[in-house]
Amino acid sequence: MTIQFANAAKAKQLRDFFQQHGRIYIVVDATHDDVNVPDFLKGDPALRLVLNHRMPQPIYIRDDALTSDFSFSGQTHACYIPMAYIWAAYQPEGDMEQGLIWEDCVPETIRVVVNAARGLNPEDEQPEATSSDTKTTSEPEPKGRKVRHLRVVK
Repeated sequence: MTIQFANAAKAKQLRDFFQQHGRIYIVVDATHDDVNVPDFLKGDPALRLVLNHRMPQPIYIRDDALTSDFSFSGQTHACYIPMAYIWAAYQPEGDMEQGLIWEDCVPETIRVVVNAARGLNPEDEQPEATSSDTKTTSEPEPKGRKVRHLRVVK
C-alpha cells in the first residue's frame, strides 16, 4: 500500500483543524466501496460525521485514512474512511464557509448541484479563490464579487 503525498498533506490539515477546534464535521463521499460506514449511510456523496475530542473512543487521523468506532443510532460501527474521500471539514457552530474544502475530492454529483444552484454551466466554472487571493483591506468589494471565507485546499 502506498500513501499519496496529497492524502498525507490533507491528513495533516485535518488533524490541525480538529486539534484547533475540538469538534468538527467532516464531509465524506460515501459512494465508494472502500468507505466503511453503516449500510444505511452508504451511497451518500455528502455524508457528515462529527468528530469531537470528548468522544470516548479514539479517533485516528492517519496519512491514508480516518478510523474510529463511531456510534449510529446507539449501534457502534468500526468506520474506515480513506483520506481521498473526505472532501470538507467545518465547525458545527458555523457553516461550511468557515472550514476547509478539498476541491479535487468533491464528488461530481455535488459539483453539478452547486453549479445548478449558482446558475452556472460546467464550462463557465471559475476556479475558487485561495487564501492568498483574498483581499485583506477594508475597501468595499466590487459589485457581483462574492467574498468567501472557506479556505480552498489544492
